[in-house]
Amino acid sequence: MDTTSHNKIYLTTILLLCCFLFSTAAWSQQLEKSVRKINYAPEILRAMIPEKQQLIMNALAEFATQYKASPNSVKKYFLRQERQKFLTEQLKDLVVSEWIGRIQTLNTTENGKAYLVLEIAMLPPENAEQNLPVPELRVTMGTWNNAYTDLDYNTLILPGTPLHAWLANFNEGEWLIFSGTSFAGNEDYLKEASPSEADAMLSPQFILKFEFLDKLDIPQEDLQIAENTATPETAVTKETTNSQQLAATKTKRTKSKKTTVFLRPELTIRYYQQYRLSNYDWDYQKYIERWHRLVRYHWGNHPATDYLNGSNPEGGEVFVMATVGRDGLVSNYQVNSLGEVSDKMREAALEATRLVALPPLPEQFPDEVLKVEFRFAHSRIPYLIKTDVDQMKAVLMLQDNNTDAGNSIVSRMAQKLLRKQRRKQARATFLEELRQEFSAHFNPHQRFDPSLELQIELGISRSGKVVEHNLILPGKSEKFQLAVLNGLNQARFDSLPEVLRSESPYRVRLRVIP
Repeated sequence: MDTTSHNKIYLTTILLLCCFLFSTAAWSQQLEKSVRKINYAPEILRAMIPEKQQLIMNALAEFATQYKASPNSVKKYFLRQERQKFLTEQLKDLVVSEWIGRIQTLNTTENGKAYLVLEIAMLPPENAEQNLPVPELRVTMGTWNNAYTDLDYNTLILPGTPLHAWLANFNEGEWLIFSGTSFAGNEDYLKEASPSEADAMLSPQFILKFEFLDKLDIPQEDLQIAENTATPETAVTKETTNSQQLAATKTKRTKSKKTTVFLRPELTIRYYQQYRLSNYDWDYQKYIERWHRLVRYHWGNHPATDYLNGSNPEGGEVFVMATVGRDGLVSNYQVNSLGEVSDKMREAALEATRLVALPPLPEQFPDEVLKVEFRFAHSRIPYLIKTDVDQMKAVLMLQDNNTDAGNSIVSRMAQKLLRKQRRKQARATFLEELRQEFSAHFNPHQRFDPSLELQIELGISRSGKVVEHNLILPGKSEKFQLAVLNGLNQARFDSLPEVLRSESPYRVRLRVIP
């Protein structure tokens, strides 16, 4: 072999080695850079993170802090041995179950195999001085990112498997609940992919074979993630008081299973369901009820066509305010809306309002003009909303990543997702039942400022009885508070849906606005 050929082989070898080392180091740096900017809202994540995850992450953070402060390599070596012993005791079966993490990397190899890396959510202990993730520690769990290192592990997610198809519904940065199995490692008990001891202690990359993953049920904006290192603003806390007006039901305090007020479903109800008047100090029933009845009749017989054909299945509200003079002539109409409302939906509400001819206002009416605001509510059309329908079709035959494609048995992952979907549907149905029952007992007979608001937290037993009630935002008007609570006292419910009975007492935050 001549000198030129020898030099080419030598240079090629050096380049390949550099590429391998650089790719590993770059991957580590990319993960570290991504995680450093994340700042969690502790109140929300603390309610979601399993106790086992919180325990392990707190311990890993303590080991990382001690490691960084250690004066010599021998001490650091013993710390890693202690951490290995701890992980051995806590994860004897190498399984993590329903942990919380955020997608750091979701990509594919050249032949389409998917690799996935999750940042593991962590919080300091509740008695910590600052509600910030420990800066000394960054933890990820995920698959290998190439077929060569994955030969003995099979963590890469293969094309054609249900889990591979399921990943198409996710994006980098999304929060997940996940389960999986790790592998035995020589130095850390769990298999770990960091290039150095320092990285393994301060930013460990644990290898995991995923068995289950799904999105969290909380909106992304509610997580209050800040792209800086400042302490996030603490959520406003309001003193909780028992409602004297709801004294007929004894308040009973019980600690919820892994839940906080941040995760309880919120139900917004309007006190004025059909219309609102600028003045109630006159004999208005006969005058307004005739107008209201005719408006509803016309609106019901001439609805917006785009709502009927399902173009706006999320629904919304249209408000038409008419200003009536003493002679019964309307001088002005104002149309406002909330939600997924089209121009045709607004036009249909306006047309129904202005087609009715009005008689003059009664002589005893005290003002020069009467303002009447009609409310037109367009309910959601659940079966037309493209939420998880297409996804759930795939779930019905979803199998574990390591099962044969021909196996028709619904996997553990599919079972979990189906149970979750049933609970989600049951919650939505039950909340709508609560809305209708509460709304049926409001009897407006006076004007309240539109800016008023009342918030109450309710706990509902399996039998449908309200066993907890806390007035968390009394509002500025005692009259409005009394009017709302009197209506709520009359509400009666059927028993909780079976899939929700394990959450008894089922807690709901009720928000009532005019």
